[in-house]
Amino acid sequence: MNEPSTATGSALPKVSVIIPTYNRCEVGRVTLMHLLAQDYPDDRLEILVADNSADGTPAMVRELAADSAVRIRLLFGDERLPAVKRNDALRAATGDLALFMNDDVWVGPDFVRRHVEAHARHDGPVAVIGRVEQSTLMPDDPFINWYRPFAYDEIADRAGQAVSYRYHWSMNLSLPRRTMLDRNLVFHQDWAHIGHEDVELGYRWTRAGYPVVYEPAAFGQHFHPHGLASACRLQESIGRGLRDLEVLIPEPDLLERYGVLSRTASRRGRIRMTVRNAMFNRVTVPPLRWALRDGSALADTRFARWAFWKIMLHSTERGYRSEPRRSPSPTMTRPAPIPTADPAAAVVGHVSADPTRPWAGEPV
Repeated sequence: MNEPSTATGSALPKVSVIIPTYNRCEVGRVTLMHLLAQDYPDDRLEILVADNSADGTPAMVRELAADSAVRIRLLFGDERLPAVKRNDALRAATGDLALFMNDDVWVGPDFVRRHVEAHARHDGPVAVIGRVEQSTLMPDDPFINWYRPFAYDEIADRAGQAVSYRYHWSMNLSLPRRTMLDRNLVFHQDWAHIGHEDVELGYRWTRAGYPVVYEPAAFGQHFHPHGLASACRLQESIGRGLRDLEVLIPEPDLLERYGVLSRTASRRGRIRMTVRNAMFNRVTVPPLRWALRDGSALADTRFARWAFWKIMLHSTERGYRSEPRRSPSPTMTRPAPIPTADPAAAVVGHVSADPTRPWAGEPV
């Protein structure tokens, strides 16, 4: 690999790329091949694949590792939750930076370098989120062409600046590994359902006084073709996961941000969601989903593009309503004190009796 021109290899931080995966052998192979083509020094990079697959993924990873100048490590176990996989890999890693990715994000040769350069522009610990867009290599399909599940357009004008924890997405995210471990700012592991652990960590990260910074130049393409049916199943899972998230992030507008009607929603939000629920409900949505199914003539119309998101929000709310509150509820993980000889500095990150009050310096 070529070294970046901005510094010698020995002066660069070591980066541990962490990828949880499950039964995505061929897509995962492409992901790893892109990572092996980085313009970052081989000896300053390692890749950890946290896997519990039943397909050919373990053999594929071992095959690539055998011929790679970059160290590739397979962490194989029977753990299902991505949060646990990420934490296990974080503790096994040796890098200065932990760079978390999904197994279906394909990146350019400057990807790792862009993350490193973003961290170098800040004196203290920051989380860096890169940009991800849907891959242009996916099938040409009306729903796939419409589907944009990531709200990066909301922060398009925030390049290089701090953004809300709500955009702390682990599909393209780097953090200082030692800070995560020393402060116990790792992924929360007590989830009834997969999902939301990255946003929850971002909430604790910012409340502990550290920013989340957006670096769109650290770019990847997401290769995961979804039809309307599979996207609705995903939204139901997201809705079920909100039962835990609303306990761990006690903010009154949390459910409203996900399109779920609640008593704490704003007046405008309640009106909007009440109207939507009257139009898109358990009676109207099933025949509408059939009419807009993959391959139907109606799927490639202006009406379909208006209705797709309403149908998916119905699925989110349906998942939330179908999931009972857990007992006992999950418990928020507090950050550990800052390791320092200065007692005055060690109080940063301690929590007041009111869990809704900021811990320290949360970005607005």
